[in-house]
Amino acid sequence: MTVTDAVAKAVGKLEAAGFGDSLWQARVLVAHILSMKPAQLYAADNRQLTLSDQIKYFVLLNRRLSGMPLQHVIGEWDFYGRTFNVDKRALVPRPETELLVSFIISSKLPEQPVIADVGTGSGIIGISLALEIPGSQVTGTDISTDALELAEENRKLLSAHNYSVVNCNLTDALTEKYDVIVANLPYIPTGDIPVLQPEVRNYDPAVALDGGGDGTLYILELAKKASEKLKPGGLIVLETGDDQKNTVSSFFSDDLWTEVRNHRDLAGKHRMVTARRR
Repeated sequence: MTVTDAVAKAVGKLEAAGFGDSLWQARVLVAHILSMKPAQLYAADNRQLTLSDQIKYFVLLNRRLSGMPLQHVIGEWDFYGRTFNVDKRALVPRPETELLVSFIISSKLPEQPVIADVGTGSGIIGISLALEIPGSQVTGTDISTDALELAEENRKLLSAHNYSVVNCNLTDALTEKYDVIVANLPYIPTGDIPVLQPEVRNYDPAVALDGGGDGTLYILELAKKASEKLKPGGLIVLETGDDQKNTVSSFFSDDLWTEVRNHRDLAGKHRMVTARRR
């Protein structure tokens, strides 16, 4: 069986099961078992798969057909140009979250900024910032010890020596003052959880999804604590839901804050609220 044959068989099965982007997903699976990137497959379409490769491939395909997220099936995913380990211990990395990293990197910061990544999960934001800003010191916090185990695995995988983790609720165990606080906290309203796509609802940790009644419970809690944790002029960067910009912006309406701004992602959806401590 060649790469082309394997991809074609998978496309048929994925389409029959109602999956979108079936060709892309099939190529991701083949590329993974061959330790290649999907784009590299175009030069290997006629490559013969060994029997061992074929068995591995169809095991992974059946997991995907069962509803397991593609990222969990292959156990890794790319974020901001790096490959992170991914599994059920934390949220699957999503490309729109890269906006937070890009914004911080392009912002006015000290030469050696001290950064807190609150609700770090798998560490994708904090580790990306640590590696993109070599002089920084980044601390990732999370209430989930499982998530922190995964973040620590990614720290070692990517040699992010200036990133460390702390097990706590939000910023409760942090004693320093920070130049940046960044957070992708749970922001799905509790009532919306049952109607999420099954591969999100059944595989992403509930603690990383459920943001309370209107989805802003933990964001509000962090906003209240952030003014004491940020240095004067310090930056807070929050990922939020598309319909939460006015609510979240209002959390920074008092005299402690300036430069309160809403940001859209590449799809035109509201994605982020930022503010500076006066």
